[in-house]
Amino acid sequence: MTTIPLGRFLWERIHQCGVDHIFGVPGDFNLTLLDHHTLPDSASDPIIRLNSAYATDGYARTTGGAGCFVTTHGVGELSALNGVAGSMTEQVKSIHVVGQTSRKMQQNRMMIHHSIGFNPDHQVFNDASKAFRVAAAELQSEEGATEEIDRVLRECFVKSRPVYIFLPIDLVDKHVPAEALKRPLDLSPVADAKKVEEAATAVLEALYASKHPSIFVDCLVQRYQADTEIRELVDKLAIPIYTSNMGKGIIDENHPHYVGLYNGMPSGPGVEAAYLRSDLHLVVGNLPSDTNSGGFTRQSPAEKTVAIDAENVTIKGKTYPDAPIKAVLRQLRTQLSPNQIPEVEIPKLPERMQEDDRDSKLITQSWIWHRLAAFLQPHDVVFGETGTAAFGLPDATFPPSTQWITQTYYGSIGYATPAAFGVEMALTRNAARGQPRGRTVLVTGDGSLMLTVQEIGNMIKHGCKPLIFVINNGGYTIERVIHGARQSYNDIVPFDYRHMLPFFHMPEEEARRNFHRAGDKAELEGILGLERVREPTQVQVVEVVMEAMDVPWRLATQIATRGPEAVREMEEAGFKVRQLQKVEG
Repeated sequence: MTTIPLGRFLWERIHQCGVDHIFGVPGDFNLTLLDHHTLPDSASDPIIRLNSAYATDGYARTTGGAGCFVTTHGVGELSALNGVAGSMTEQVKSIHVVGQTSRKMQQNRMMIHHSIGFNPDHQVFNDASKAFRVAAAELQSEEGATEEIDRVLRECFVKSRPVYIFLPIDLVDKHVPAEALKRPLDLSPVADAKKVEEAATAVLEALYASKHPSIFVDCLVQRYQADTEIRELVDKLAIPIYTSNMGKGIIDENHPHYVGLYNGMPSGPGVEAAYLRSDLHLVVGNLPSDTNSGGFTRQSPAEKTVAIDAENVTIKGKTYPDAPIKAVLRQLRTQLSPNQIPEVEIPKLPERMQEDDRDSKLITQSWIWHRLAAFLQPHDVVFGETGTAAFGLPDATFPPSTQWITQTYYGSIGYATPAAFGVEMALTRNAARGQPRGRTVLVTGDGSLMLTVQEIGNMIKHGCKPLIFVINNGGYTIERVIHGARQSYNDIVPFDYRHMLPFFHMPEEEARRNFHRAGDKAELEGILGLERVREPTQVQVVEVVMEAMDVPWRLATQIATRGPEAVREMEEAGFKVRQLQKVEG
């Protein structure tokens, strides 16, 4: 019988799942694992532990599958846990491989480094991550190890959340049957065809009986790899389409039936009124967090709602279980009779409001997001870091086939920079498989960048070519608008961003060419016209200077949902709060 080392089986199996890059950091308990990682079209990218988890998250979102990273036990696991928690919260497929101490060390409770106390339990770190994963392979023998690894990888894809594989270093070289790699690994959820058909039929009956239906598309459609199905379905339905902050970009915003981004009170003029006129809301892949629902002001009455969630369908209060979202959308696409769907006039929204600072020569929140959107190209991957970017960019219309990434629910600042490195690796992987390669466009705040700025060094080292727009507004503006507008704890130590690229060993002449500073609109216009910015071949950094007390209207309006006291505090601090409900009226 032909055998292979267990470590080799692990990487081969993960590679079969569509993962071409492993993120991680050197460490004595995980280097042994990486020694088996010699696949010809794969790469190991050593980066900081927390950043590895963030990069894995970005990689997974852009490949549409899973990402994978490696840490050592203890210090590595705990350092990465915040990144894993974000993937758990936002339902991203992440595979965390932990190189553990040997079984003998564990049994003898040896005081090996990275352990805790005088009689250390080496599994205490394993316990710490239980709430942030949906499955774990806690390997203690080569017997049954391949089956355990397969079980956990399947759970990662089916439930679209993080999993852990714990591998003691003395198991890495133990041999397992090579035949195990030839067993097909089914990564699709089990779908009872009868239950799926029953759920789809009920959805269609509700649609056929409606007079004025609409569809709301949210981000979990993407997490469960149902992008193609939802796009084909909306084409056949030909009814008004709405989306959320996190679902932006799944449906092209130039689609003839696309109305707008509905986020409750912080929605553009006319959007909420148009949505509520529908007598049936087909809500697909909803993630109803506060930041993704306008502070819970987004309305969809139960008696008018047909919800297609990750695993169930709910129609006006009645639930149809065991109906996975991708399978249901496929069934709807096949079963739908377009001539039975009522013809619905697509709402005409008012023109975008002109802000009173539109003639300012300075770069303003009311201007920049639409200008950046005009700069985007099809197939770009656009990041809005937690902060003003996450609330400003949703206001702009993206070109077709733009992927939008924002960690709006979990909201860990610093996420976007290492996640953008993961996206660069994912775009390389996708291009090798014949997919169009757009640009990585990262828009981050100066405060967020400080947490994970070292990842720009990895971008330079690996020849990446992202566009990095750094909003320099003197600190944590999103926190200023929430509370403490002029408190020192919302200030940051200022960076001189000219030194950032050479600090990370980009040659001086290249660094001067690739760093740009925009103090006003005219300067930014000139920068956006540069060939090396439009079509980057190296890391490009654009520092964008903005006022500390200027915020996107969506952010100010969302804070206003907290009540009159919040509005008073913002206005006294000098922030402008647009009262959109008056415009609706």
